[in-house]
Amino acid sequence: MSNLVTEPRFVESNINVPEIRGNLEAMLHGQRSGILGTSFMDIPLCSQMAFAAEDDLRSLIIVTPRQTTKFDNMSSNPNVSFLISTARNDPADPGSAQALTVTAFATELDGERRHRAVTLFAKKHPNLAAFATAADTAVMELRVGSYSLVNNFQKVTRIAMG
Repeated sequence: MSNLVTEPRFVESNINVPEIRGNLEAMLHGQRSGILGTSFMDIPLCSQMAFAAEDDLRSLIIVTPRQTTKFDNMSSNPNVSFLISTARNDPADPGSAQALTVTAFATELDGERRHRAVTLFAKKHPNLAAFATAADTAVMELRVGSYSLVNNFQKVTRIAMG
């Protein structure tokens, strides 16, 4: 018999709990891409995106051309989600992979804030540095509202920002 649970278990926690913070840091700094969820007029859109996380884990940085549906969606509805997963398409994934859902508010950065964000993003993704600095590229801050971590198949930890 499997040791996987069939009923979801919910745990409330806080970003300042050392074990939780360590797990978030490992995922946010270890993974290179995730799935951005946007919507417009109740029509959802998912987009694979490279990202970088601020050291305080309160913001993610993504870059996108301004002439995209995802940019239009974020401009009209800045409430977004971002999914980061450790799944590797392996049969063990349901029991061992982790998925982190981020709810966030998207804002385009400019000036010094844009420069700092591009520097952070380019450090993690040097192959995308020219793209990130291009004039027609939007540098977006996803200001984290909350995290929800799923591991051990259905163990859900809701993480408040504290």
